[in-house]
Amino acid sequence: MNYVHRSLGAVVAMASLAGASAHAQGVGSKEDGHKTVAADTLEEDAGDAIVVTAQRRVQRLQDVGIAVSAFSGEQLRTRQISSSIDVARMTPGVFASASNGGQTASISIRGVTQNDSSDAVEGPVAVYVDETYVPSLQGQGFGLFDVERVEALKGPQGTLFGRNATGGLVNFVIAKPSDTLTGYANGNYGRFNSVKLEGAIGGPITDTVQGRVSLLYNRNNGWLKNLYPGKPDVGGEDMLGGRAQVQWQATDALKVRATASAVRSDLSTGAYNSIATQPVFDGLGRVVGANRVSGPTALGFTPLPGSKLEVNHDFACSDCGRTRLYDAALHVDYDAGGAQISAITNWKRITKVLLIDVDSSPVNLVDVGQNAQTESFSQELRATGKADNVVWNLGVYYLQIHTLAQMGFLARPNGILAGALGVSGTGADLANLQNLWTRSLSGFGQVEYKLTPKLSGTIGLRVIHEWQRYDFQSSLFQNQNDYKLDTAVAQAALQPSYANKRNDSFWAGRAALEYHANRDILLYASINRGAKGGNYNSKLPDGSPPLSPDDFAYKGETLLAYEGGVKSTLLDGKATVNLSGFVYDYSNYQAFTFSNASGFVQNRDANLYGGEAEFTLRPIEGLELSGGLSLLHAKVKNVQVATGVYRDVRPTFAPKRQANGRISYRLPVEVVGGRINLAVDGYSTSSFYQNIRNFAAHKIGGHTIFGAQVGWESSSGFSLTGAVSNLFDKRYEITGFDLSTLCGCSEVAYGKPRWWTISAGFHF
Repeated sequence: MNYVHRSLGAVVAMASLAGASAHAQGVGSKEDGHKTVAADTLEEDAGDAIVVTAQRRVQRLQDVGIAVSAFSGEQLRTRQISSSIDVARMTPGVFASASNGGQTASISIRGVTQNDSSDAVEGPVAVYVDETYVPSLQGQGFGLFDVERVEALKGPQGTLFGRNATGGLVNFVIAKPSDTLTGYANGNYGRFNSVKLEGAIGGPITDTVQGRVSLLYNRNNGWLKNLYPGKPDVGGEDMLGGRAQVQWQATDALKVRATASAVRSDLSTGAYNSIATQPVFDGLGRVVGANRVSGPTALGFTPLPGSKLEVNHDFACSDCGRTRLYDAALHVDYDAGGAQISAITNWKRITKVLLIDVDSSPVNLVDVGQNAQTESFSQELRATGKADNVVWNLGVYYLQIHTLAQMGFLARPNGILAGALGVSGTGADLANLQNLWTRSLSGFGQVEYKLTPKLSGTIGLRVIHEWQRYDFQSSLFQNQNDYKLDTAVAQAALQPSYANKRNDSFWAGRAALEYHANRDILLYASINRGAKGGNYNSKLPDGSPPLSPDDFAYKGETLLAYEGGVKSTLLDGKATVNLSGFVYDYSNYQAFTFSNASGFVQNRDANLYGGEAEFTLRPIEGLELSGGLSLLHAKVKNVQVATGVYRDVRPTFAPKRQANGRISYRLPVEVVGGRINLAVDGYSTSSFYQNIRNFAAHKIGGHTIFGAQVGWESSSGFSLTGAVSNLFDKRYEITGFDLSTLCGCSEVAYGKPRWWTISAGFHF
């Protein structure tokens, strides 16, 4: 308990000094929206196979010399994939964790990730929706509806997708208007009173104008019973989203499509459980480890068994995680004969409010709050053409992002921290205010040349220049609402303010060879250089020493990736086997280090290598077996885990092994005018770390999860489906925060329990 007193004492001392001063005198940027050229002119005999636009033209998945996993909208539906995060369990080498108890998406591809909780920070794995980049980590976890397909591209994609797609990207391609009437409606009911309603309708409005409207409603009650009297259960969700599109075929050569969408998502308090942990000190008093221990935490609370769907939170609400996303875009495509010219204009606004019970217990210690708004505007102009043995791409891209982020601690009235601060009766908020403006301009080009009938080479380059302005303040604020991070009335400074302007230039590139032995065998090798811009730290006022002016800004990172692979279609099209291997050499890897109750990014070098395998087999009609395996070795060098203590560590959310598999069978006979589909699937991962310091308490155990589905679908478009996820009701951790020095405890979030659903649908 002494170390808890020391930690609180430091916070109190900081606030007290600030209060005395107040009495005496009276707060990365990503770029490059996804580029997709006109499918009708550059399609390469895609046929009925899954197609992708990973190289800005429509190709069969098996003809792309990049490690890509792709899934059609029908596959997503039959596999009960309902959110962007769920895609990871179908994709070897891609790992996703809903951090903050489910409120924030953390996506890792081949060990490349960023788990900083600051709203001003962007990750190295990009997410695109309808050719436009999602600029905030808070907006990357969303419900899927009316999706045509999903593509997961592994490895740096800097030439065609911008400086921040260092680890790769996940691209969500939406269903678009067409000149025929199409649509669908699905209704779903399941455990914990979950309800999901989804539908879309589209078709011709006039001879030259088409439209499409899509809607999604998704809700469920809390699945963790809150034992604290009068407080709501935890794990509930309420989401409503909609999208409207209008497409005008002005001439045979000119097509214009306008889109607008809005999403409202309300989540309960972060679905965390408290566990007892204990810091390990060395002879100099430095925290050099942390262990999980039995018994009560330093606050005297005995954690509930992890096997039970129960929590005991004194701080809880049904809408503690509120996200609003608004999006508008204009897509213009023009066929100039020898080239396809495209322009994409996009505006996004993402707002977020997040509240979390830090200690996840019935003790009123301290809570965390976040308020954020991210607004972005982008404009892209590109041209793509194909002539003889050459396919070329050329373009420019402009992006601006403004993020206003507030994050800090809520010392509620009558709580331990409020009492220590001398404001037990009123409470107070200790908050950081960040203001980050980013502008980025880039030019890019890529040429693919067929050297021989079977061998082709690719050279690509992107040059980027960006400008950033950053303001930071950290203050003690008057508490006006116990369930809000209040920043209206500042009472005293907690940390020195900081302001900075900077600009930087960097580049990304690609050199690749592809050898098509025949239509069914592709071998490829590539060297890619990815780049991610720098950003700024915003360490919370947690009682540890504040950052010095030199520690706020951190550098951009670069990744040099060597990759090779083979894609094969075998047994007269009944089987596909894809293999890939890679070696990554990282410079200035942005390693986010969480300690005490805050964190900061430090630049370090890193090395990673590994490989993936994917297969699909259809031995007889109606039967399909598919699966994947990824292996990863990863090391970040010389990371500071404590003052003066440096270690080689493993990056966060980077398991050494991942595997997934699925068996599906469609019965050969009709039943009541329809066909029966049966399927089982599984996903397995080895252990991983949720904190880059790699203490024992940070290690999250591996797990294996199974699911099953049975469905009926008629030739007229009606369907019925029953599904169970987490079939054997496995309790497994997905993320956490080490708070050993604050409360002798840590927060851990668990994956959802066994969940059954029954759905009915119709499509036309």
